[in-house]
Amino acid sequence: MARMLVYGTEESVTRKLSQVMQKEGFAVQNCDAYAHLPTPIDEPTLVVLDARLKWSVCRPLFSEIQTVGYPVLFLTADKEMMSHLRALYRGQSDVLMLPFSPKTAIMKAQALLGHAEPLRELTIDEAERVALLDGERVELTAQEYALLLALMENPDMPISREQLLRKAWGYQSMGETRTVDVHVQRLRKKLGVERIETVYKCGYRLKMA
Repeated sequence: MARMLVYGTEESVTRKLSQVMQKEGFAVQNCDAYAHLPTPIDEPTLVVLDARLKWSVCRPLFSEIQTVGYPVLFLTADKEMMSHLRALYRGQSDVLMLPFSPKTAIMKAQALLGHAEPLRELTIDEAERVALLDGERVELTAQEYALLLALMENPDMPISREQLLRKAWGYQSMGETRTVDVHVQRLRKKLGVERIETVYKCGYRLKMA
C-alpha cells in the first residue's frame, strides 16, 4: 500500500483529497508542517505539499523531503506558479491545480509513483476558445477547437470520423473523413500524441485521464 503525506492549509481540500485517495488504496496521513518528516517505510511514499504554506514554515520540511527523495505533488490555485513549482524541487514532482478533479488527482499521484504515464489535465476556456493543459494556454484554430469540443462530448469513448465531421463542422459527406485525420494530427502536436488514440475500424478516442 502506498503512503501519502499531506501538508495542507485548507481542511476542505485535504479532506476531499484524503477521501479520494483512500478509495484508491492509499494510506493517507495529514501532517503538521512544523513537525519532522515521518519515519521512512518500505512502502512507496508521496508527499502532497500546499504551495500556500509559508516558505519560512515549510523550508526545513522541504529540505528533509529532498534528502529522502520522495516525489512531491504541489497544490496551487495560481496558474502562474506552475512552472516555478516544477523547477523548485530537484526530484520528481508535479502540480495539481485547485479546485481539483478526483480523476486528475489519482492520475498524477499514480504517475509520480511510477504506476502510470503522466497525462496533463485538459480543460477548455470557452470565453477565450483555447485549450488549457494544467492551466497553460494552447492556442487552437477555429477548426481545431471545434474538433476538440466534439471529442470532449464523449471523453474516453470511441467516436467515428463521420460523427466527428457532423459534430465539429456539420459535414455530411462520407468522403470528407480525411479532414478529421488531418486535424487530429494537428491537435496531437499541440496537446500531446498520447492524448488522442486511434481506435481501429472506428475513429478516435480522447483520453482525459
